[in-house]
Amino acid sequence: MFPVHLKARLSDFHNPPETPPVFIYGGAGVGKTHLAVAYLVREIQARGEASKVFIRSVDLMNRLRDSFRSSFNQAASEIISAFSRHRFLVIDDLGAERHTDLVQEALYDVLDFRAGHRLPTVITSNFSLDRVAEHYGDFGDRITSRIAGMGEILALKGRDRRWQR
Repeated sequence: MFPVHLKARLSDFHNPPETPPVFIYGGAGVGKTHLAVAYLVREIQARGEASKVFIRSVDLMNRLRDSFRSSFNQAASEIISAFSRHRFLVIDDLGAERHTDLVQEALYDVLDFRAGHRLPTVITSNFSLDRVAEHYGDFGDRITSRIAGMGEILALKGRDRRWQR
């Protein structure tokens, strides 16, 4: 996680949902990551740091791709299992990673496990759920069905705050 996000608080937002939404989407710079991390910070403050993780989707998928190199010491199945089981997981910027069959299958595996075990998950994306379904091809409908079944969907609107500094 980037150090700038560690100061994220729910009080930075006007009337955020008490229960973390499972999917936060909107344009660049509207505060999706900031809000997701605010929920993560609240969870850490309430229950400690154990098994709470923030990861960008690009970094997660890079770890999976690296697992196929002979010099990498962790199998893809171990990586998928680890991210499936974290007590609280934030996956940031879903859809920004390079689209491959491995990415589709791994994402489905993680979300399917988390949905089945009702593990708190917050996902951010520039894509709406309909666009996520299109983006992930054969697995798209299954992935978005899992996301939609896990909790609230929240659209953030507004201007890119990064340009307003």
